[in-house]
Amino acid sequence: MVLHMDKFKKEAIRGIQSHNRRERESHSNPDIDYGKSQGNYDLCENPVQNYAQAIQNRIDDLLMVKTVRKDAVYMCGLVVSSDKAFFDKLTPEETRKFFEEVRIFLTDFVGRENVISAMVHMDEKTPHMHFLHVPVTKDGRLCAKDIYTKTALKKLQDDLPKFLQERGFEIERGVEQKQGSAKKHLDTREFKQQQEMLAKMINQIEVLHRSLSELEQKLAGKRSEETELDEQLQKQKIQIQQAEEKLAAKSTLREVNLFNYKEVVKEARELIETFQIALADKEAANEERDRRIQQVNTLLHWRDEAEMRAIKIAKQLEAEKAKTAELVKKLNRANESAENEIKILKGFITLKGHVEQYNEFLQELAKNSLGREKQVQAEVPAQKTRQRTRMR
Repeated sequence: MVLHMDKFKKEAIRGIQSHNRRERESHSNPDIDYGKSQGNYDLCENPVQNYAQAIQNRIDDLLMVKTVRKDAVYMCGLVVSSDKAFFDKLTPEETRKFFEEVRIFLTDFVGRENVISAMVHMDEKTPHMHFLHVPVTKDGRLCAKDIYTKTALKKLQDDLPKFLQERGFEIERGVEQKQGSAKKHLDTREFKQQQEMLAKMINQIEVLHRSLSELEQKLAGKRSEETELDEQLQKQKIQIQQAEEKLAAKSTLREVNLFNYKEVVKEARELIETFQIALADKEAANEERDRRIQQVNTLLHWRDEAEMRAIKIAKQLEAEKAKTAELVKKLNRANESAENEIKILKGFITLKGHVEQYNEFLQELAKNSLGREKQVQAEVPAQKTRQRTRMR
């Protein structure tokens, strides 16, 4: 099972609504088949038309004393799906039932009053649900980080598959990464591009394997025909040999006279007919033999070419897998470096006494910038006066 969580700030809400509701076509996501978009459905009990307004209404209901920060997380999204093999086993009704059970579980987790949407997309490669909600804690605070702690996320990923298994769905939890192992998350767009490329190459190899199998079957058929042809040729050789022996036994005709010329002419015609049949059979047999040999050689050539293409694509596939692995490593290193820098900066600012020092540093920096600007402004008229004096 796939369960992925995202956090969205205020400025991202409009784009998420447009994507979820397919309000306009996206050219950045080639996976969407807009001809199937009418099959999408929202399982939210009270579907929302305007995400931003619904979120703001929920925040207003909280009657919070403090103003919501500009960089606050306004909405969280949980993407729930599985692999294609899982959904291939389900009917459309069973697929809808699956997502209804997911919606029930997640609604209980976040609170019914906080749910914005439970949109199921059936127009992409694999069915999946975008479950969106306002991150409100049980004590009425807008705080996503307190809801989705590391422990809470792990529990959610453990409990949801169990919940679905109890309702008859054969689904397993996603593979949990071992502690200390490098993260293997790519940017969504990069991941899709890599998967599409690998899928195409795998598909090409499957097509070539099928072609090879068909060629092997044709070759087997041709070999069977060749065996039958050999038997026919052997029979024809025997007939030709018999005809040649007959011709050799009667290679000369009797002397013709007035009394036997009709019999001699008849014997001559029989000899000529036998000779013609023997020659015709021999030529036909040789032509058929050559034709079948050419067919077999052509099929062998096609098979060799198909095998070479399969080997070439397999090598390309291995190379692309290696590139993907290297890209994952680079992204992981970049993520770790960025996380370390953020931790250091947060640690510096949040240490006791450093917040005031940091604010003083910013104020001093602003004063110095302002003083420098005034100094430059004062120097400009003096420079102009000196220039006019020189010109005189």
